[in-house]
Amino acid sequence: MPSKLSKLIDRHLNYYKRSEKKDFDKARRFYRGNFFSSTDSDISGMSAHSYLCSKNIIYAIADTAISALLGPNPSVGAVARTPRSQEAAPSVTGLVEYVFDANKFRRKAATTLIDAVLCKRGIFKTGWDAKKDIPIIRAINPSSVFFDLTVRDSDDIRYWIEATVISFDEFKSRVKSGQYKAELVKEVTPDRYPKWLLDENQKSTTDTVRDAFQWVTIYEYYDRERGIMQHYIKQADAVVFEDKIDYIPYSMFSLNQSGIDCLGLSEVQLVLKQQETINDLLTHMKQITYLQIPRVMYDSGRVTEEDLNKAVDSSAGSFVGINPSNSEALRSLATLFYEMPVPDSPTGVKEFIARQEEDAAFISALAEAARGQVAGARTATEMAIIDAQLRTRLATREGHLNDAIEDVAKKVFYLCKKYMKTNRLIRVSGSTKWSELSHKDLVDVDVDFEMVSYNPIRRNPGMMAETLIQMLPFLSQNENVNVRRLTEEILTNLGLPSRILIPEEDILAAKEQAAQQQQAMMQAEQQAKLGGAAAGRPAIEADQAQQVQQLMQTLPPEDAARLAEQLGTPIEGAEELMEDALPGGGGAPIRGEA
Repeated sequence: MPSKLSKLIDRHLNYYKRSEKKDFDKARRFYRGNFFSSTDSDISGMSAHSYLCSKNIIYAIADTAISALLGPNPSVGAVARTPRSQEAAPSVTGLVEYVFDANKFRRKAATTLIDAVLCKRGIFKTGWDAKKDIPIIRAINPSSVFFDLTVRDSDDIRYWIEATVISFDEFKSRVKSGQYKAELVKEVTPDRYPKWLLDENQKSTTDTVRDAFQWVTIYEYYDRERGIMQHYIKQADAVVFEDKIDYIPYSMFSLNQSGIDCLGLSEVQLVLKQQETINDLLTHMKQITYLQIPRVMYDSGRVTEEDLNKAVDSSAGSFVGINPSNSEALRSLATLFYEMPVPDSPTGVKEFIARQEEDAAFISALAEAARGQVAGARTATEMAIIDAQLRTRLATREGHLNDAIEDVAKKVFYLCKKYMKTNRLIRVSGSTKWSELSHKDLVDVDVDFEMVSYNPIRRNPGMMAETLIQMLPFLSQNENVNVRRLTEEILTNLGLPSRILIPEEDILAAKEQAAQQQQAMMQAEQQAKLGGAAAGRPAIEADQAQQVQQLMQTLPPEDAARLAEQLGTPIEGAEELMEDALPGGGGAPIRGEA
């Protein structure tokens, strides 16, 4: 009698094959541009297969999702949950960034996004690679993962089942090492590769290759309520491995909620009818266009095929010889050939196709972005407005993805805290500093993670420059803002070279020269107060006199004269300077009090 776990797996397999597999296969075919089959279109059975024509909005939507939702480099930041964790937060962020880079996380995130667009949901799996001493992140095929369908939110899922396929050699290795219970798997033989894991496009090309190998299907069962993980083999109807687990490795998201359960809705489901209608109309238009090419019938009883071929193959303006026995053809040539009537082009087809594209864009924000709505704007301001409207529609989808990525980051940090043995040299996030992290450095750290939002304004330099110019009055008065760097950023986005700015070293040199002049003047005035009244003694030393002389050349005449008077010693040029400082008509200078 089958076990409870066997019955549970069978129910999930039956549900998937009955309710989801056909839709998943169809979505994947459409993504690849394979639109026409016996069940997809009323024109798929046409004898003239060359007339088939399509416009792949499904691929455009999936491709747009990666740039619109993921950005160039998805990243998360650690947020301290305790005061003592504050100092460690930048290093923890650097650690997660290191793990993401090592796992080529963006590529895997892009894969899960395409899965969500086509197959309702994207799934990450986070585990620990003991050999490399680092967390490992994988993008899991939605066709191979089953879960509790009685809940509406993925956070409430009580159990997960993943169908994994390993080679028979790997299976025997696990038995030999003692990981699998040998007494339970004596009767296990290699399986055929499970066909339900392949879509119908893959079957024709990979069946032969896959069947050349020997496989064993393992069902990994994760029970969150009991905190256990089991490996189950249906052939033996036995759990061959069991272990404790204090986290669930899966992080799942859907771009659209179903409103009923946590299965989600795919973008393909939302625009499928529009895609099929567009393809059918384009195909009919192509067929009619070909039929409008003139075709000519001829009297085969009076014109030989040989003569007809001569006429068809001849070049313009050439002479065509005809069989003399058919000389009658020369007298009645016009009656021997007849032009076939051509069908008229149906009116409103192009407009109807455009309407279908508009409907798809109305339904799906990703379809709207894929149509290039933002690129159609004329100014940076218009682009900013349209982009903001589009981002509003995409915000919910982006939030679902970000939640999953943040969950992956939490599991990465948890696994590092629990299993990391070797020290890691990590670049501290947001700085040029490096930090060596050990396991003990992470034990008492308590952090959460937040997605670093992708700024779409960055995608358009003109929009960026316009935004910065508008904010310039406010930013330039903020002491925490480097105005020069801000100016350089504006110039860069405007396409202007930063060399038009005065070099920083020239500005520093000018400031230093002005400071030296100010200091020299202050020293001269101080010397005048200390020793300028003493008879027979120079007020300043020879080197100081030279400095003062140079300074006085840069001062206004009245200031220079006043300084020379205070010094109490003749300075070259002082008399002329004093004379210039007198009022018109001359007169004796007025000496200030000593």
